[in-house]
Amino acid sequence: MTGSRRRTSSRRPCGREDRSPRARKPHPVAARAGANAADVRPMSGVAGVLVAAGRGSRMGGDKLWTELWGRPIWRWSLDALLVAPGLTRVAVVVPAGEVERYRDRLPPAADRCLLVEGGETRSASVHAGLLGLSDAGASSDTLVLVHDAARPAVDTSLIEAVLDAARETGAAIPVLSVADTLKRLSDGLVEATVSRDSLGAAQTPQAASLGILLAALDAAGARGGEPTDEAAALTAIGVPVRAVAGDPANRKLTEDGDLPVLRAILRERSVVALDASAVGARAGIGFDAHRLEFGVPLKMGGLVFPDEPRGLAGHSDGDVALHAVIDALLGAAHLGDVGTHFAEGDEHWSGADSGELLRLAVERMRDAGFRPGTVDLTIVAARPAIARAREAMERRIAELTGLPAGSVSVKGTTSDGLGFAGTEGIATYAVASVEPFADASPTDGP
Repeated sequence: MTGSRRRTSSRRPCGREDRSPRARKPHPVAARAGANAADVRPMSGVAGVLVAAGRGSRMGGDKLWTELWGRPIWRWSLDALLVAPGLTRVAVVVPAGEVERYRDRLPPAADRCLLVEGGETRSASVHAGLLGLSDAGASSDTLVLVHDAARPAVDTSLIEAVLDAARETGAAIPVLSVADTLKRLSDGLVEATVSRDSLGAAQTPQAASLGILLAALDAAGARGGEPTDEAAALTAIGVPVRAVAGDPANRKLTEDGDLPVLRAILRERSVVALDASAVGARAGIGFDAHRLEFGVPLKMGGLVFPDEPRGLAGHSDGDVALHAVIDALLGAAHLGDVGTHFAEGDEHWSGADSGELLRLAVERMRDAGFRPGTVDLTIVAARPAIARAREAMERRIAELTGLPAGSVSVKGTTSDGLGFAGTEGIATYAVASVEPFADASPTDGP
């Protein structure tokens, strides 16, 4: 591997370090793999590296963000890794400068995900992911699954087969037998027919211990070459790599023609989508209340009320109406509540626009196979007069949730001066329905 690599810690990008082969010594974890890297030792624990730092030059655009059944391609791949037996952590290697973009679409198991900025090449990105795992506490003996984010249809049985073979041999990859007759070409002309008996097409995930993978990639960097995959780097230093039977459905998204095939495979395999279809529509209830205080603007229902002397206190912008809507939608989809996804203790959400929180909540519902159906909101407040803002509030909530305006209802009432909502604050109640997204036409992807 040549050139410098970027390295990040979990969740936020850090500064650059010189990781060129001449400048760096072998990483301590790689050094602990032993002078003879082919000397396979017992392994402990399982971790993953999801390589999502590529740009998809053949398809054009950002192929990993292509949505299939409500989820971007890379999320399908990540979700598949997260259910691997014994897996404790996944380093998601993303393009430089895109850590926050990816963090916003992490699954509910985000505490098991480590976001790392990648490098200029695939091997540099894998190396960065391995270092991230090491910094997070993985040992040299941790068994690591390295998987291309562009292979969203990998299933658990293939992952288990790779893990079993790696534990037995030291390293393993899935390989598909070659069915087509192969030709060697020269200047566009057929030069010879190549025997396919000893050939196979490599897939991911590929597995080996963290220490040996680091040693193999460091050695490749010292040679000045760029291995095409982990198996190439491993075999170059004498590590035996076991081949297990690959899966034709574990297709890589490379060209536009791959999308219809992957869409069909993922619909068939999506346990989440099938579960959503089975239960049909669901309903949820949300409630929130915030105290009023001087010196802050009043934001409610996605609108600003500039003439009000007091605004709502809160960790975000205090929009009590949108918070109740978020709770109702997330509850209907069985995804927790506002605090589950946007915790008060997380400074990332301090002062956040509640409209953006609602958008993110809807995205996470889609990830789980649901979309909003209806929203009914009741605001209990002495002021402002909700009737004057009702229609504008309905339009704004419809815009944020992707619903038609006729599917959102906003009502206002008072407590006749009694209690908290009469003098001290504003309370809101929301009822929302959600529908299974898997029944929708796939208009969310090309």
